[in-house]
Amino acid sequence: MAARGATGPAMPGFLKARCRCGHLPTHHMVVVSVGTTGNYRLVPSGPCAICGELVCRVYAPGAP
Repeated sequence: MAARGATGPAMPGFLKARCRCGHLPTHHMVVVSVGTTGNYRLVPSGPCAICGELVCRVYAPGAP
């Protein structure tokens, strides 16, 4: 039961990080290579990969 309560407070912050369209910030990013190191990072791409540009043009955190 204690483990369950420990994860509880983390959930509201995670849910607040969603875009107004309801999707996570990672749906608004693309993976790009970092030089020739073999490493990758997420870079904001703008429109939601699920909704598309016609519905959600940019990442906008907050409630719908």
